[in-house]
Amino acid sequence: MKIPIKKAVAVLVLVWLAALLYQASAWAAPAAAPLAQNVGARLTLLQAILVAAGYWLTNSAFTANLGFNLFRWPIMGGAVVGLIMGDLGQGILLGASINLVFLGQITAGGSQPADPSLAGWLGTALAMSAGLGKEQAIAIAAPLGALGLLAFYSRMSVDVGFVRWANERADRGDIDGVALMNWLPGQVFVFLTTFIPVVVLALVGSTALNSLFDAIDPFRGGSADWRWIRDWFIIAGAVLPAVGIALNLSLIFSRAVLAYLLIFFTVAALTQTNIIAIAVIALGLAFLHIMMTRKGEQNATGS
Repeated sequence: MKIPIKKAVAVLVLVWLAALLYQASAWAAPAAAPLAQNVGARLTLLQAILVAAGYWLTNSAFTANLGFNLFRWPIMGGAVVGLIMGDLGQGILLGASINLVFLGQITAGGSQPADPSLAGWLGTALAMSAGLGKEQAIAIAAPLGALGLLAFYSRMSVDVGFVRWANERADRGDIDGVALMNWLPGQVFVFLTTFIPVVVLALVGSTALNSLFDAIDPFRGGSADWRWIRDWFIIAGAVLPAVGIALNLSLIFSRAVLAYLLIFFTVAALTQTNIIAIAVIALGLAFLHIMMTRKGEQNATGS
């Protein structure tokens, strides 16, 4: 189904402006909140290895595609990282927040607009190590999603050479060699482009992020002169989820969906009601909407 560009842009602008307006109300508060929830604890080597292993397995064929279909999403990766870091609840919260950025992502064939797996696994680990909240976690995880494309497209390019190796063995009648070329070099290359870089990035990034927030966050002894960096994290954390939600809505956009979006976004922003309660109410209204729509179609057709 072709999605009208104007309609998609309209939804994007609507949610974006709503998020910015809501964030503007937070800026008007008399007291600023700390960027980090607490003083971070840098990742240990073992934790970095476990996080890197999780990211590697989401890209590996050894998980029978379970990693790519399930654990590549930040909400799942964040939960596992939370267990590794000793705080399951915070891992799920940060992973779910990062997942909002990638709601509308569709991977078709060899095309991938971003790497949600790296954003979820490494982004959650870095955010937890620096004691960051969900807005700041989103701001550091989104660029990681773009960085992960380097590893993805490098694999797509290099793997073509492994096909040639398999063809050479097929010409010689070496069936075992063909089978070996179908998994060994590709999986070794996946390991080299996922596990090793993430271990390094986790260790170096954890130290760098803690140093950055120690310098810019007055609540951690930093200077108040770096307010523009603080504002960047706040704006990015508010806007990026809005983009993901808008992309998702562009796939299912209708007047009824827009009405529900406006109602529940306003309720959530103004009342700060428990999100689970809002979701249950929304589910009930969605069920009633479907039942009434079907009844109207049946009456129109006379069946």
